[in-house]
Amino acid sequence: MSTTIKKRDPSIDILKFLAAFFITNSHMEQLYPPPFTALSTGGAIGDVLFFFCSGYTLFLGKQMDFPNWYKRRINRIYPTVFMWALVSAALFSSNANMVDIVLHGGGWFVTCIMIYYVLLWVIRKYFINRLYSVFAVVTIVVLVWYLFFFDSSIIYMYKNTYFKWCHYFLFMLLGSMLGLKWKEHNSSISQKLKPLPTLIKLFACVLFFYGLQIAGVKWTWVAHLQIITLIPLLGITYYLYELCNTDCVLGFYAKKWPHRIIYWIGALCLEIYLCQRSIFTGAMNSIFPLNVLIMFILVCLFAYVIKILSNWFSQTFRSEPYDWKSMVKL
Repeated sequence: MSTTIKKRDPSIDILKFLAAFFITNSHMEQLYPPPFTALSTGGAIGDVLFFFCSGYTLFLGKQMDFPNWYKRRINRIYPTVFMWALVSAALFSSNANMVDIVLHGGGWFVTCIMIYYVLLWVIRKYFINRLYSVFAVVTIVVLVWYLFFFDSSIIYMYKNTYFKWCHYFLFMLLGSMLGLKWKEHNSSISQKLKPLPTLIKLFACVLFFYGLQIAGVKWTWVAHLQIITLIPLLGITYYLYELCNTDCVLGFYAKKWPHRIIYWIGALCLEIYLCQRSIFTGAMNSIFPLNVLIMFILVCLFAYVIKILSNWFSQTFRSEPYDWKSMVKL
């Protein structure tokens, strides 16, 4: 997506890589044999990182009317959704109709983010100078939903529930606020950050986030308090962002091969999300944990093929000749 600023924030590339990794790992249950099954986790963290990155970059682009702004979002997402639907039908016996593909072809994640895009345009148009107030209002909506409309007996509120469609918007707003802050300074904040204090805070948030959920499985009354996990999850998101802006992490990312791998995987975050479940197989579990690495590489390669096909699909409906070189670029 083109932006109105010249510099690119490399920390977002790293966060997208982490989002792809955590989301994929959380879906790898069949690849982790007992007693390592619990290691297949991190989905909520991956989801919020993706929403955070989307909110972060959306406000950096130029302002435009809603139809053209939303068209750009559709052109980014739906060529991939359509090509994945075609590949799924050809290789994985999917029989979804066009309505299902448009509304649900990318899973809950794509449907949710397309709704968020509408809200973000309104907020950017009318409330861009009141983002903290908007964040407060959304927080109140989340609390009201949880207290009066959510079945708190559900142990894990980050799974199959529409409630997450509400509270995940907080993370998109957090990304928007930090993205605007970065745009204002037009530079990284790495000079102000030290990795060790950030790591300590991040670790504390991770312990709080998972500790409360584990306790909720054992004690029902704790499960009723799971809304509190949003606090450490916001902390995890923020401190990962800070960590990715430290000089040591940015220096590692600047190296040739780490940069290529991290950028490549981060750029395929959407495609990886769409295709991963169809690729996984437990056939190589005998070589655990090597099977996890092999499966992740296969998913990334398949996602790259989907990306190329989506670029071809997108260019097919333009009047210009095919740009074959750009078709294979990320």
